[in-house]
Amino acid sequence: MQTASRSPIRRLPAASTPLIALLIAIPAVVLMFGCASKPSAVRGGYDPSLDVPRSISAREYGYVRPATDIQVIGQRDRSVYGGRNSTDLWDRVRRGPRLKIPHHARIDKAMRSLKRNPAYLTDLAKRARPYLHMIVGELERAGMPTELALLPEVESRYNPRAVSPVSASGMWQFMPYTGTEMGLAQNHWYDGRNDILASTRGAIAYLTQLRDEFDGDWALALASYNAGPGRVRSAQRVNRARGKPTDFWSLNLPNETELYVPKLLAIVDLVREPSRYGMQMPAVANRPTLELVEAREQINLSQAAHKCGVPLRTLQDLNPGLKRGVTPRAGPHRLLVPLGTGHKLRRALAKAGKLAPPEVAGNSGARRGES
Repeated sequence: MQTASRSPIRRLPAASTPLIALLIAIPAVVLMFGCASKPSAVRGGYDPSLDVPRSISAREYGYVRPATDIQVIGQRDRSVYGGRNSTDLWDRVRRGPRLKIPHHARIDKAMRSLKRNPAYLTDLAKRARPYLHMIVGELERAGMPTELALLPEVESRYNPRAVSPVSASGMWQFMPYTGTEMGLAQNHWYDGRNDILASTRGAIAYLTQLRDEFDGDWALALASYNAGPGRVRSAQRVNRARGKPTDFWSLNLPNETELYVPKLLAIVDLVREPSRYGMQMPAVANRPTLELVEAREQINLSQAAHKCGVPLRTLQDLNPGLKRGVTPRAGPHRLLVPLGTGHKLRRALAKAGKLAPPEVAGNSGARRGES
């Protein structure tokens, strides 16, 4: 994440192979505006109770699907909102459910900042391309606003290895506690916050919880994703006691949070109507780029790369949650691989008696609705 002073985050070395350089384009310095519920002080008075990062777990409400139930990232596109004939993935983002946050002058200010870079949308498309199809598909299945597919741009610029100065990690910038609450394991073998698919599901679960907690007000839910629901509720209590409105735009929140929501909404407007702002939005092909393979036992990345016929670095970059180059002893034993290479690894796993059952691995292809 990034504080108001815009401190850079740490990141691992960039991919060295041409393939992964095309797959994951990440700038040398990644700047972020937020993370999932980071601790911060409330201006106008410090409330120590807010430093306890406690919120009701989404799992207690039944929102979280276990990270281990992830299926293959499909072979066919069956877009719900974009239509089968839509060739541009951004059309699915535009046509899906919307955040419906009323316009505000602070969005215009954020827009002016974005427009200073004429190549911004080109760079955005390049960063989002490896993951966008998967993210949009997950949002569609959850019935969530597809505009939330742009939230990782604000959080990490779509960098699954992003690490903030306060230990928020991954594309969706989960703090350790919040990640655990959302079912993202963190141990010596694995960090689910860096797992591209698991963290996306965790983020959707957390956003669902926040949306419901704030009665469907997406501006307040997004502010809570950044600053924590405790800080937002505290700011509301202060305003309520003073007879002031309690909507997002009226609250006295940390500066980072006050920039965070308008920035996302400005990006949404740019993607929705680029020509209106004198910019061009490069198309992203509306087809999957990844698939997932599951096994009964541990999978070694080096051996898997050999079986798939792809560079080891490719699998390392697609599976940044694996810390030791092998799936955790206790599982889950799953890998993301480039689309079209999974059958080779499944064949080798089946020969060794390690392939998970079809209903788990989904090795016959995507089910209806899978992306």
